[in-house]
Amino acid sequence: MGVIAVGSALAVAAFLIYTLILRTSFKADALEINEAFRTHDTVAVSCGGLSYQAPPGENEYYNMFLLNRNTAVFSRKAVSETDDTILIDFGPEKLSYTGMEDGTAIALCWKTAEKEKHYIVRSQMTFAQMNAYFMNSYRKAS
Repeated sequence: MGVIAVGSALAVAAFLIYTLILRTSFKADALEINEAFRTHDTVAVSCGGLSYQAPPGENEYYNMFLLNRNTAVFSRKAVSETDDTILIDFGPEKLSYTGMEDGTAIALCWKTAEKEKHYIVRSQMTFAQMNAYFMNSYRKAS
């Protein structure tokens, strides 16, 4: 009985440490991405073969998603991009959002010259909402 209790306590502690490391890493990357949004004058945004050049501030919606207190990271799993992936190209850095499962889970990929980070998150904002925002921004830019 004591072995099971100690094993369970160690498993819970390991899970909590993993979760803390994952959240800390995500927040650090979210702040780095936030800086990329703030410092680039114009970024290219594409999805499903459509693309447009977004002026400063136009893509704050995508940035808000990262910084939203309700966005919860739960995995570092790498997910392949699809035709529906929303790609934001800052030049040397690239950020992609890929919808997963029922649309409530979203895979993020942050690529820089030095690193490539993957996260799977859930938020109150769904991928369908992000895609609708993209389509509205695309029509506005066209």
